[in-house]
Amino acid sequence: MEHDPRVPALHSRTRRFNRYVYLVRARRSGGLSLGVNLDPQKTCNFDCVYCEVVDRREMEQKTGRPPIDAEEVAAELTAELRLLRDRPGAEPEPLRDVAFAGDGEPSTFPGFLPLARRLFDVRDAERFRHVPFVLITNGSGLDRAEMREAHDLFAERGGAFWVKLDAGSEAFYRAVCRTSVPFGRVLENLAAAARRHPVVVQAMFFRLRGEPPPRGEIAAWAGRLRDVVHAGGRVSLVQVYTVARETMEPGIAPLAEAELREIAAALSDAAPDLPVAVYG
Repeated sequence: MEHDPRVPALHSRTRRFNRYVYLVRARRSGGLSLGVNLDPQKTCNFDCVYCEVVDRREMEQKTGRPPIDAEEVAAELTAELRLLRDRPGAEPEPLRDVAFAGDGEPSTFPGFLPLARRLFDVRDAERFRHVPFVLITNGSGLDRAEMREAHDLFAERGGAFWVKLDAGSEAFYRAVCRTSVPFGRVLENLAAAARRHPVVVQAMFFRLRGEPPPRGEIAAWAGRLRDVVHAGGRVSLVQVYTVARETMEPGIAPLAEAELREIAAALSDAAPDLPVAVYG
């Protein structure tokens, strides 16, 4: 059977001619996902060593984020949904979610709330009401009033916040995420969001210059998530995964699935009630 160009291979993006919206087959979504990239200029406030899309040298030359054309985003999402809806075949592969992700940090985007409302309306008008919206975030902007309202909107209309936590200690966080955002703020924002509505936690682990994350760091990370739950936070799932594409920085390599399962087991020992899934 001839390959359908509308459907990407694992991890690859299609619709490169779009500015904001792209189609990807994602491990953690379990199939096809439409991504909404609110930072095509790649001005992320984190500089993670494992990043696959942002070159640090390019980041250092950028001073601001250009405004987003909300109507263009809505038009691109409309077009993509119609292409997916009108695919030939009796049972085409379903769309799993629409994810605010891309090449920067969406929770820091001014105007996120009205844009999200607009895109929910597009989704519903195109008869994809059953498809959830996902915000993939490093958590740095979740303390903004706009993002708290957005979290309510997602919970009301079918969606979830996926918040990353890749470290248990300040030192490891600084080494991996390389950001001026305090670690304490990320932890507070994660806990506050989880108390507001259930969240998914994303955890990326990898080999750095040949070495896996230290066991003590994994124990500290598991302890942070246990603390979130003990503080009244609701975590619907913890996603433990590793790098899947070539990273911009050398010296980064994926962990074996067995190593990821050991990390998941450490979390289960620390917080037995937390559901965890491994994506090798």
